[in-house]
Amino acid sequence: MAANRQQRRFARPERPERANRGRFDASTRDAEQRPRNGSKSDEVPEYLFQHAVLLAAANARLDDKLDASRPHELLAPLDYEDECRIKTDAVRAFWTVRGLPSGLVPRIIPSPVPRGYRATSKRRVYVTRGGELRFCMGYGAERGETLRSELEPESHNEVYAKLRKLLASPVYRILGRSLNFIVVRGGAEHLTLILNFFHLDAAVMRKAKLLANHVREELPHIAAMFTFLDETRSEFYLESRSAGGRPFKKLFGSEYLDLHAAGCKFLYPPSAFSQVNESILDSFLREAGKLLAPGPDSTLIDLFTGYGLFAVALGDKPRRVVAMDFNGPAIHAASGNAEHNRPGADIEFIASAVTPSAIENKLPPSPADLRLPDDDGPEPEGELFLLDPPRSGVRPNVIAAIAKRSPARVLHVFCSADEVAPSLAAWKHNGYSPTAVRVFDMFPGSPNVETMVLLEKTKRKPAAKNKFAAKGRPAAAAKQSPTVSNRALKRRASSRGDKGGRRPSGSSRPGKAKSAEKPRIKR
Repeated sequence: MAANRQQRRFARPERPERANRGRFDASTRDAEQRPRNGSKSDEVPEYLFQHAVLLAAANARLDDKLDASRPHELLAPLDYEDECRIKTDAVRAFWTVRGLPSGLVPRIIPSPVPRGYRATSKRRVYVTRGGELRFCMGYGAERGETLRSELEPESHNEVYAKLRKLLASPVYRILGRSLNFIVVRGGAEHLTLILNFFHLDAAVMRKAKLLANHVREELPHIAAMFTFLDETRSEFYLESRSAGGRPFKKLFGSEYLDLHAAGCKFLYPPSAFSQVNESILDSFLREAGKLLAPGPDSTLIDLFTGYGLFAVALGDKPRRVVAMDFNGPAIHAASGNAEHNRPGADIEFIASAVTPSAIENKLPPSPADLRLPDDDGPEPEGELFLLDPPRSGVRPNVIAAIAKRSPARVLHVFCSADEVAPSLAAWKHNGYSPTAVRVFDMFPGSPNVETMVLLEKTKRKPAAKNKFAAKGRPAAAAKQSPTVSNRALKRRASSRGDKGGRRPSGSSRPGKAKSAEKPRIKR
C-alpha cells in the first residue's frame, strides 16, 4: 500500500502547464482525494522546488528512473550528467515561476564526488510490534529497513551493518529500545559515532560503554564515540531540548572532528553543523570570495558563522572580520580555527544569536557611521555581509536590520531553494536586488541545491528631464500647464475640418501668425 502511494506521488504530471500559474500538483494522494466543497483543502499546494525537479525530469523523459521509495535520494539512480541538466532546468523554471530573475542563474556547479559523499549520515532505530529491531533513513513517517545508501561512503554503510547485528543481540536489547538515531560523521577514514537516546539511565549507559568496547575492537576506523540525550525525540537528530545537564557525553576518542578546505584545517565539535558534502567546499569558498570581492580596507560581517568556515577561509582578504553565532561549542572552535589558520589577522567572534537586536547593538559601528560630516576624504569601503542561515532561514526583521547598515554587498547563502523567493522579496523591500547567482550541487542524488545570491543596493532610474528646462522656462510651469484631452483635440480638429487632429501643413489660424505647436503634457 505504501509503495503504491509513493508511486502515485512521483508519477509524471498529466498537466505540466499548471507550473505556468505558479502552482503545481504532482499527482499526490492528497490531490486525488481533495474535497471539492470550497474549503481550504481545495487550494492547489504551493509550487516547491521539488515539483520543479519532477517536472524537469518528466520533460527529459527520465521520471521513470527516479527512486520514488526514497524521496530524499530521488535522483540517485540517474546518470550524473542527466541529474545536473535536470537540476539546472529546474532551478531556472522555478525562478521564473516564482517571479525571480532567472536570467542570472547559470549552469549548476557540479559536485566533484557525486555519490558516496555524505560526511554525515543517520539511521532512525525502532522496534516493530513483533520485537524486531530495524534501521531506516528516518525521514518523516518512513518505516523501511535501510542499511545502505549510494550517497554515503562505504565506511558508513559498514558501520550500520555491524551495529545492526550487535544491537539485535539480547545483550544490547535495552539499547535498541532506548535509541532515537545512530549518527555517523566524518570522511572515509576517521569517523565519529553518536548514539542519540531518548532515555538514558545508569543501566543504558553501562550497556553503551560495553558497546563502545566492541566498536573499538571491530570498527577501528571509528576514532570517537558519544552519547547524546534528546528526550523530545526531535526529527533534528543533533538537537536537544532536555532540561538540565550536558546532552553530549564522550565514550572514547577525540572531542573534535576535522576537515580541510581552502588550504585551512578546521576542527569542530560533533554537535556543530558542517556541510554534508566536503568535496565541493573548495569551489564553494572560492566563489564566495569572488562574489564578495573583499578589499584590503573592507570589513566582512559573517553571520551564522558556526565553526568559522567563511570567516577563516576569507579572513586574509579584508581588513577586519566580525563573525556572529549563538553561544555554543562551535563558535569557541571558530576562535581556535582563526588562531591556527590566520595568526595575526583581525578576526573577532561574537557569541550571540543572530537577531535584529544583536545586529543593532552588538556589531561594531559601520564605516559610514564613523565618517565625520565635514570629512572630504575618499568614501570608506562599505561593509560586506555574508549570511549562511539554517534551512529554515533567518528570523523576522534580520534582513531589515542588515539593510539599515547600508552594506555595499551582501552574500546570502540558501540551504533550501524554497527559501530564496521570500528572502529576496524581503531584500527588495529593503532596497537590495540580486546581481549574481551561483547554484551548487551540494546534495547530489537529492532534489535540492545550495544557492548563493549576491545582493547590492537597487539602482534607481534617473529622473526624466523636464521639457521646459531646455527652453529656459521654470520647472514649475509643467505643473501649471493644463492637460489637453483627446476629446478637446477632436473638437479643435472638427472646427478646422481636419479629421486627423492636426492642422494641415502650411496652414495657420486666421488673423494669427504661424507659431510652434504647444507641447502636450502627459500625467
